[in-house]
Amino acid sequence: MSGSAQTNLKLPPGSRIQVKPAAGPRLAGKIGTVVGAGYYPKSLRVILDGSKGPITLHVDYVAMIDT
Repeated sequence: MSGSAQTNLKLPPGSRIQVKPAAGPRLAGKIGTVVGAGYYPKSLRVILDGSKGPITLHVDYVAMIDT
C-alpha cells in the first residue's frame, strides 16, 4: 500500500513541504521533509525542521516547496 500511496500523492520521500494554515496555529507555516507514506492512503509521514521524530499529516495540510 505505501508504494501506491506515494505515487498517488506526488510527494515522494525527500520532498520539501510547508504546512498550510488549515492545519492549525501550532503547525501552520512550518517546513519539513517527507519521509514516507502514512498508514492511511492520504496521509504522509513528515519530519519538521528542528524536530526529533516524524509526525503524520493529511495531504490537504501540506504544500510542496520548490527547491
